[in-house]
Amino acid sequence: MPYGRHRMPSPTRIALGSPLGIAAAALVLIAAVSVAVPAALRYAGCGETRYLRVAAALSIAPPLQEAADEFNADGGTYGGVCVFAQASEVPPHRVMTALSGGRGGSAVAPHVWVPESSAWVELARISESGARTVDTDPRSLASTPVVLAAPEGTEGLPDPDSASWESLLPGQRPGGPRPLVMVDPNRGTPGMAAMHAVRRHLGSGDDADTAMTDFVRDAQPETAFGETDPAGIYPVPAGRAPLSVLPEQAVAEYNSADPRTPLQALYPDEGTVSLDYPFVSTSDDPAMRSAAEDLWEVLRTAPYRERLRELGFRDPDGTAPDALTGRAGIRAPAPETHGDLTGDALLSSVEDWNRLSMPTRSLVLADVSRFMRADLGGGDTTRLEVTREAALLGLSLFPDDTELGLWMMSGAYGDSGRDEVEGLARLGAADRGEQTTRRQELQDIAEGIEARGDGPQLYDNILAAYDRVSSSYREDRINSVIVLTSGRDGGSSAISGEELVAELQDRFDPERPVTLFVIAFGDQPERDALADVAAATSGTLSVADDPDEIGDIFLSLVSRRLCVPDCGG
Repeated sequence: MPYGRHRMPSPTRIALGSPLGIAAAALVLIAAVSVAVPAALRYAGCGETRYLRVAAALSIAPPLQEAADEFNADGGTYGGVCVFAQASEVPPHRVMTALSGGRGGSAVAPHVWVPESSAWVELARISESGARTVDTDPRSLASTPVVLAAPEGTEGLPDPDSASWESLLPGQRPGGPRPLVMVDPNRGTPGMAAMHAVRRHLGSGDDADTAMTDFVRDAQPETAFGETDPAGIYPVPAGRAPLSVLPEQAVAEYNSADPRTPLQALYPDEGTVSLDYPFVSTSDDPAMRSAAEDLWEVLRTAPYRERLRELGFRDPDGTAPDALTGRAGIRAPAPETHGDLTGDALLSSVEDWNRLSMPTRSLVLADVSRFMRADLGGGDTTRLEVTREAALLGLSLFPDDTELGLWMMSGAYGDSGRDEVEGLARLGAADRGEQTTRRQELQDIAEGIEARGDGPQLYDNILAAYDRVSSSYREDRINSVIVLTSGRDGGSSAISGEELVAELQDRFDPERPVTLFVIAFGDQPERDALADVAAATSGTLSVADDPDEIGDIFLSLVSRRLCVPDCGG
């Protein structure tokens, strides 16, 4: 299950449901009025009363709320405008959307923003409205590095100062296979930092993209959609404890409560990203900017600096204060950090994640023609048997939210040359209350596949499948056609390979890409024609001579979505 930080039901709300609670509320109201009346008299000369909206990351919100109370007690007046500060916890991606003028977010643009990292500020400034209102050089309230974390005593755990981002990769984690927990890169800078570090380690090219795909598919099931609370991860009820990507401050705060499973922070020797908690003014209103400056002055007084240190934060320059030096699991010397997570690197990290984690929607064309009876590479295994294995493996690799459909190709099915066995539907869904899921139905069908004779009408059916997926395109999914074939049309289609390429080039829309992935088995007399067919849609032709290659081929198909619609040959 995804790990994240959640609020418990309010005790105040529960208490107010009782008669004693109502009586207590009345007394509180009388006390509040006794305070409010003098305050109202004090502000009676204000021409206008306004509120300074302060949005803060969850981990740093408490000191902001305390500072807002002190600001209000001092009674700020700016050119006849009385200003009260209101500080609240708002996820940074919502504030970024509001400041950028985007739709769909529930957050109202604040006057002051304290996200976890200046990375969010840079993203907000990409838009025209953000560039106009958001500070270009905000000041830092505190800092904390992004670290890896695992329970103390974990088998194979490296020294805290000699860890590596490589340990995030499947097969490289300390002590053997274990889950990885990190925040979704769309929701938190630690997730962006992890994606950037993994990409930098893997490099570029097809093999690197395949490894990146493996990483995202492995990490996605345990991804958190908000700031990650270690108390929600550790201890685990069963199995191996996860490796986590966390702010050092979260580890320090968690360990300060003397938990049953204390954590060790691990500092990657390649360098890491420092979260700098910038204090950002986002208003061009003179009164609001002046009020924001006064709130900043409150936060920079000794009591608030000390409060941040007690919460496990470092000073803005990375120095570990005395309050942090003695914390279990923390290494006091400032780790090596870098500022590489900016601009294009930020966007690339998020785009890589989104493309690789977006659900798949694919129509599978399975060749069951006479060509599939031939042996694969002169061995005892036929092309059809390998196709069956490939179909079953593919079904096991795709998650439940995948939409999959199945057509079988053979001239024995009549003029169309196909049997549209199953339409596009979610693998985890069951039809009309039935207990059998779509995945189970397709597995049963795949296990019973047999060759039907005649030619496959391969080119005709590829075009028909492409048109079917295109006409029902889903913006929220990766749309594709997967062809499992002997690789031979043999003149069974009404159109030629060249005509198919021309039709696909005409139909392919970079704004709504549908990609063809052709997996062909055995020797390929029509290999060049099939390669051109796939390339017309930024797809690929993969030729398999060994059944053991199928898993790697499926993984490489998923990684292909990183370059669509601009893939090369």
